[in-house]
Amino acid sequence: MKALTPKAPHTVASLLILMAVTLACLLPFIGKAFHIDDPLFIWCARHIQSDPFNFYGFNLNWNKHEALMAAVTKNPPLAAYYMALVGSLLGWSEIALHAGFLLPALAAILGTYCLGRNFCSRPFWAALATVAAPVFLLSSTSVMCDTMMMAFWVWSVYFWMEGFKTGNPAKLCLAALLIAACSLTKYFGMSLIPLLLTYSWLERRRIGRWLACLCLPVLVLAFYQWLTHRLYGHGLLLNAVAYATQLRVGGALPSKVLAGLAFAGGGVVMLLTAAPLLWDRKKLAAGFFMAVMVGLLVLTMKKVGGFQVVDAGNVKWLFVIQISLLVTAGTSLGLLVAEDWLRQKTPASALLGLWVAGTFVFACAVNWTVSGRNILPMVPAVCLLLMRRLETRELLRGWSSTLLLLGPLGVSLLIALLVARADYRLADSARTAASFMTRKLGVTPNAIWFEGHWGFQYYMEKLGAKALDRDDLHLSPNEVIVVPVRGSYLFPLPGDQIASCSEHEFIASKWLATMSAGAGYYSDAWGPLPFVFCSAPAEKYLVFRVK
Repeated sequence: MKALTPKAPHTVASLLILMAVTLACLLPFIGKAFHIDDPLFIWCARHIQSDPFNFYGFNLNWNKHEALMAAVTKNPPLAAYYMALVGSLLGWSEIALHAGFLLPALAAILGTYCLGRNFCSRPFWAALATVAAPVFLLSSTSVMCDTMMMAFWVWSVYFWMEGFKTGNPAKLCLAALLIAACSLTKYFGMSLIPLLLTYSWLERRRIGRWLACLCLPVLVLAFYQWLTHRLYGHGLLLNAVAYATQLRVGGALPSKVLAGLAFAGGGVVMLLTAAPLLWDRKKLAAGFFMAVMVGLLVLTMKKVGGFQVVDAGNVKWLFVIQISLLVTAGTSLGLLVAEDWLRQKTPASALLGLWVAGTFVFACAVNWTVSGRNILPMVPAVCLLLMRRLETRELLRGWSSTLLLLGPLGVSLLIALLVARADYRLADSARTAASFMTRKLGVTPNAIWFEGHWGFQYYMEKLGAKALDRDDLHLSPNEVIVVPVRGSYLFPLPGDQIASCSEHEFIASKWLATMSAGAGYYSDAWGPLPFVFCSAPAEKYLVFRVK
């Protein structure tokens, strides 16, 4: 069958609408408390302002004891350099930094639109579907490196394809620079090198001068490896690769595959909401049967990763229903890739398929954890595949048929906003807890120690409390230790030094969870779903007083 010919022109109106929708979705979260690994990027950015050529040359207590930042972080520093610029211009408040990170989110969406013109006739809808993906919206409410990497990624692919079509070496060189920037924002950006190498070979079937352009990011990464080895005694690139491939959380391979499929189905929830448009009745019936089979499998396993589905004979039915639906939706992505390739069999189709497959395999089988952050890079490709599928079913002809997309898109956007709000509330609960602990415990902040890290550590230290060092405990009588029950890097306290214990609760989201009740958006060690509709538990903190 002849490949579809993209025919979407650039329109200023499309770009303005996409920018307006993206900003409208993200601005309500601009005051979000710093959360999860946000503090690592903030501290690095602050250090860069005073020592820009030694970006990881400072100590911090993040993994239960003090260590050099170079030994703690597993991300390259480009996002921190950008944050240092934002901080110097706008300040270091939550609103200022989140405002600065609106730019990468906008760049990612506009890049998806421009790239989509090479793949389908409705790139505007593909870009809107990207905005409505929960994994994009939630990732873009942080100040971590993920959305910035996605922006570099889509523009790299765009300029590479444009350079190939026009024979323009300047565009190929620009794409190579963007690949290097993508890789120095997050190491997964290196995947662009084999991806575009494969696409280029399929397009030309011979080696050309374009190969020299792909050598540029390789040389940049080799220099980065040498530089960090010179600065810190070990190359950070290979160190991060070893960390990602050797550490394992979230259970054995069956649990990892289930989690990966669920994260794909929940991360781009339009795979579920648009299913009646994507598939005929036979495939929908097969999908329903598969959802039942997944539910039975989960009941048989009783435990997915570290999350207990059947506990003391009690079945968490709401969880079972959700994982069944999301795993089935994630599985349909494989069918989407296969049908697109079988129908088109073009280098562009291969590019999309390998883009999705490579990201999925990395997230499930290579990386140390499955998370929404790892699924994010494939979102633009998935949304382009959705549009290509709808075009082959001839459902995007004319305005009346295009309006069919508004329902699935609207439901997806609503879910994405609810998920982002739940994570906003979770982040805010840690900020509120830190404020309460440093004001209401009857001791001065410098007499308060704490365990747990992430955003809680940022606010506790900002208010004067100190992180416990497991290897060097210095506890004095009447001091206080605060421990978040669901915190990170917790360790047991010496029982002979504890006089009393009290418990405090802080409400996050009441009926949607992103890091509890089977949800582990930032790591499947917490649960095999990116989010869960449930009666979400409160965040609990234990307060111990030293004898």
